[in-house]
Amino acid sequence: MENKIHPTAIIYDNVILGTGNIIGAYCIIGSPAEWKGKEDKTGNVIIGNNNIITGMVTIDSGVNRQTFIGDNCYIMKHAHIGHDAVIGDGVTISCGAKIGGHSIIGNDTNIGLNAVIHQKCIIPQGCMIGASAFVGKKSLLAPYQKYAGVPVKHIGENIKK
Repeated sequence: MENKIHPTAIIYDNVILGTGNIIGAYCIIGSPAEWKGKEDKTGNVIIGNNNIITGMVTIDSGVNRQTFIGDNCYIMKHAHIGHDAVIGDGVTISCGAKIGGHSIIGNDTNIGLNAVIHQKCIIPQGCMIGASAFVGKKSLLAPYQKYAGVPVKHIGENIKK
């Protein structure tokens, strides 16, 4: 299955794409990391299969490891995925969400509108992070739970498994 890439998208040479991906207008994928003093170190971005990246999304290249997007993800407009991040399968990243560098987002997780995930954070499988939430380094999250607020607080079980 072919990838569908909008003609305005900028896909750097260091990006390895699977198949069946849709990449929308004005996306920038594979640009150098926004890491002071390491802007000249450009690793790869690996994007799996059947992802939808709607438009104006930025995904930075890895530095210490590859930036990785799994399969069947839905990444909405104005989202940013930082260098060295790992995004599992079936993840939804809503409009305006920011994923800091070195973060790990587990499979089947939903990141809400304008949520911010601080660098080096881990979001376990099946979590739901509420709109405008902030997940910081001290946030301890469990799988299949819902979190919201600044900083995030546990608000219940994510029963949508």
